[in-house]
Amino acid sequence: MELLKDVFGTAEKISPFIFVLRTIVVGVMLYIEGKVLPHRSGGQFAGYDFAFFWMMGGLTAAPLFEPKISIINTVAVVTVIYLLHYLISYIAVKNRVFAKYVLGQAVPLISGGKLLRHNMAQNYFPLELLLSDLRTVDAPNLSEVEVAVLETSGHVSVLKKSDYQPVTPKDLTIATGGGGLPTILVNDGKVIRENLHKLGYDEKWLRDQLLKKGITDIQEVYAAMVDSAGELYYSVKTQG
Repeated sequence: MELLKDVFGTAEKISPFIFVLRTIVVGVMLYIEGKVLPHRSGGQFAGYDFAFFWMMGGLTAAPLFEPKISIINTVAVVTVIYLLHYLISYIAVKNRVFAKYVLGQAVPLISGGKLLRHNMAQNYFPLELLLSDLRTVDAPNLSEVEVAVLETSGHVSVLKKSDYQPVTPKDLTIATGGGGLPTILVNDGKVIRENLHKLGYDEKWLRDQLLKKGITDIQEVYAAMVDSAGELYYSVKTQG
């Protein structure tokens, strides 16, 4: 009983043996935390993800360096932090406005082959860093880029001009139209009317397009997007 108290409870000081046992317990806790955290790669974490993970990591390891900190209390605090993180993530999925403020919005840095200096300055994104990111996707010249977007994760997504894409219409002297990123029209069953209006469409047009594909209820659609050529792509919700 005294051993369990020294491992999971508070103590004035701990012996090397107790320290080893606490280390094993903390290692198990970190493993469990890693299993229940969102399955996203490092570059896809939002700002609040990092804040929560730093807190959880520091709190989880605290009992190793301060004997007076109880592991039981640590588990309670980490659980509360995880639940709070889960709640924020859940609301961000369900509420587009909330997601915009918590996750931020993607910012175009290049549009139509032209640098958007105002956006770069507003996001403290230097030209040298942009050029470095372009080189990583084999687009060393700005003249090759149609669109470059600073994602909320800090990653720069790049779409080359059609003449410079891996397919070889340029070599075949085939005239090509300008490229563009797809626009989201439906997100988790909810119509993004703002995007519809920007493209000159209305909800009736969207419903008609989905009806042609056999979709009678927009709420059944998880995501629907339209590309620069006006082609509609969609994915329906799955059960479970």
